[in-house]
Amino acid sequence: MATTTRVFVKSEAEYGCEHLAAVLGKDESTAAQFRESFAKSHAAIEARKKSASVHKASTPKTIFSLRPTYHCLTCSETCDNGGRHAHSEKTGHKFYLESRNCNLFCQGCDDLVYDGGLERLLAMGCPLKASKKRKFSDSSADQVYVRANANKRPCGREGARGIYNLGQSCYMNVILQALLHDPILNTYFLGNGHQGHECLWPRCMACPLADAFADANNTEKNEAFTAVQLMYALWNTSVSLQGYRQQDAHEFYQFLVDRLHATAEGHADGMNEDCPCFFHKAFYGKLRSTVTCDNCGNVTRTEDPIMDLSLDVQTRAKKHALGGQDTPSTPTLHGCLERFTSPERLSAGMYNCSECGGAGQKATKQLRIKKLPAILCMQLKRFGHSEAVSEKLEGRVNFPLSINMLPYTTKPNSQKVPKSKYMYDLSTAVIHKGQLDTGHYYAYCRQGEQWMLFNDDQVTPAGEADVLNADAYLLFYNLRSLTAKVDDHNQSKSQGH
Repeated sequence: MATTTRVFVKSEAEYGCEHLAAVLGKDESTAAQFRESFAKSHAAIEARKKSASVHKASTPKTIFSLRPTYHCLTCSETCDNGGRHAHSEKTGHKFYLESRNCNLFCQGCDDLVYDGGLERLLAMGCPLKASKKRKFSDSSADQVYVRANANKRPCGREGARGIYNLGQSCYMNVILQALLHDPILNTYFLGNGHQGHECLWPRCMACPLADAFADANNTEKNEAFTAVQLMYALWNTSVSLQGYRQQDAHEFYQFLVDRLHATAEGHADGMNEDCPCFFHKAFYGKLRSTVTCDNCGNVTRTEDPIMDLSLDVQTRAKKHALGGQDTPSTPTLHGCLERFTSPERLSAGMYNCSECGGAGQKATKQLRIKKLPAILCMQLKRFGHSEAVSEKLEGRVNFPLSINMLPYTTKPNSQKVPKSKYMYDLSTAVIHKGQLDTGHYYAYCRQGEQWMLFNDDQVTPAGEADVLNADAYLLFYNLRSLTAKVDDHNQSKSQGH
């Protein structure tokens, strides 16, 4: 998780911006009217948000607006991002409340603004019609409040908040917890990497995800929160994800990453290796397939983008069932990766060699990782499907807390690069219990040096042994060298450098 940034406030500007100063400093009647409008609009938006969270039993076909709306504080008109500018041009009204987080927006500044007096009015429950706007130094009550709340408190439960199940939404909750506990994504979203109030994508996934990061890192609250905006975004974007049905967490992860990339600012269409967007660099790697013809030795290479590695854990079980000789030891993640990158024999009907006139030839195929992503997801394939039956493979697969991925790349024996560049540390293990269509997901996530078990809204401490003994379905690893840079960056910010 990103390190908590401590902000020490020695003084405070009297008003949020010059345009706000012109209203609140004009006369008491104008200032009181503005504060009353601000408080009432804030209460109305919060009430609508709470109602949306409680009454979640909407029909799956309901379409929800994911863009922020802006509520004019002068005439109560509701505008979208483009309509706000037109409304201000027509009426001269400058101030709005943004619907997602109830932030104050000044059209004169064309930006969100913060005013300490207005925030304290809400937090302290002050009367709306004050006799006079007090300066900070004139109010001992204000001083006590600001001293108590000016710093973002280093809370032991920070980032360890559960997520309420919205109805068979455990598949979404575990993937969201995996992302919330990724230090790279924390630095991006908590560092304003995605500006929701400027986003123009009608079905942007980064907007509700940014809201989830803000909720999870809210040190004023310890209880679970709802990821209802993310759920709405899914229903608006994917028909197959609509409704309260059991979904596959791995498929949801792939869908979410794909949508984050597709709506990212400056992204390249397709899976271009040189795509400059943040999500491509964070989630996408590249896999090289090499096929060698047994007859003429011709080598064909192809490269494809990957957002995860799907590893077969059933090879051992199938071999044993066919009477093959095999050791009874527990399968390992290293063993799965070795089989994934080992040469595979192709029959003549599976490969047509261009050098042999297009004729079918026997060949050898091998997969190797050409480029590793910063966030590496590995799926242990437990669900098998055939024409006759669909089944789930139970049983533990041993996996480490740290892994060196260099042996599985296109340069497994390279001496030119330090092995530290290929070291990954486990951040999340997702577990599925039950059968294919009636199971439940939960996740172990690393919170600093402590492991936590996230079972929807229930959060409990866990030990390394609990994690390593789990029958994992998805494993999320972080590139150690990049994570170290992120931690150093956060520590530097927390020290005020």
